[in-house]
Amino acid sequence: MSMIRKLWSTCVDEVIGFYLLHWFFYHKKQPLIISDVEQETPGLFSGDLHTFFSPVPEPARLEYQSELRPTSEAVFPAAEVQDFQFASSIQTGFPENDLVKGRHWKSTASVPAANSDQRYTVVAIDGIVQLGVRSFNRLARRLSPAGIDVVMLDSPFNYRRTPPGYRPGQLIAGGNLDHQLSVARQGLLDLWSLIRSLQSEGRQVGLMGISHGAWMTLTASLIIEQLQFVMAITPPVDLFHILDEGGTVVNAIRRGIKESDFSEQQLEQICQPLRIPLWKPQLPGSAIHLHVADYDRFVPSFRIEALAKQWHTKLIHHSLGHIEATTGPKVVAQVAEEILQFWKFPADSIADSPMNIT
Repeated sequence: MSMIRKLWSTCVDEVIGFYLLHWFFYHKKQPLIISDVEQETPGLFSGDLHTFFSPVPEPARLEYQSELRPTSEAVFPAAEVQDFQFASSIQTGFPENDLVKGRHWKSTASVPAANSDQRYTVVAIDGIVQLGVRSFNRLARRLSPAGIDVVMLDSPFNYRRTPPGYRPGQLIAGGNLDHQLSVARQGLLDLWSLIRSLQSEGRQVGLMGISHGAWMTLTASLIIEQLQFVMAITPPVDLFHILDEGGTVVNAIRRGIKESDFSEQQLEQICQPLRIPLWKPQLPGSAIHLHVADYDRFVPSFRIEALAKQWHTKLIHHSLGHIEATTGPKVVAQVAEEILQFWKFPADSIADSPMNIT
């Protein structure tokens, strides 16, 4: 049975990977973005984590839109749902990308007495090709009845930050080394700015990320203080080694890297801020949960396992492939339960609100 399970998961990953590569990353055969942003960002090639992700961004000024009208797929009896936006501290020349987008599921539930003096918020980020909000609807349906807010951040060049003529995620990988490094830096600084804004309101903030979003949340744990936890689903923990070890989709990243004149040794040094195992997190390993898909064809599972051992984190195995783990209901449902347990919400306070996995 396990062999059939593995074969199925492998086939799904390979087929979807081929589809994503050709219908998203190679859409319209757009030319690579050739950037020289390093001239404006001296620390871009520094190889130092804190120099790369500097300066520290100001707290975001969130501009909220009117409450979203619920649909049959998005009914939240314990939450009000609003979109928000704020200006990114990085300007890329793509207006749609430089206005950060997000969504906030604001809990309307009464917080249990044991937690009444706290305000809890989970900031969540999706993978490299985000087409909707289903995973975060699922998360909010489970957490909102407990008094926990969920905030989704659109990463650069993804979902609603996609410029016209491109597809979500295409420009994350669709450029030379300067461009790809700049996108990674912008994503982290946008996330940091949002977290600072929420923390300034007195909120306790935990992070949840899926795939590329999981890389962002783990990287955030290296430089951002006072985070409560990080829940990372199939994170690519080493964005240098994944060039050789990753699956089909990584071909889109390799295309841009090949434009570089750097040697492999120089490239390895430059990419150090993107290599999570080289650094130490700001929070204890017990507050970091790493979810690994055992049949993953996109992200090297052994790298996640090695990081869990290095940081002494909790490691959760799933007999799934990458696509099943990142788009299906199973892993998100488990993460939601882990968040409730981490913040010690009593089970009877949420017993009447089972997680909707449709």
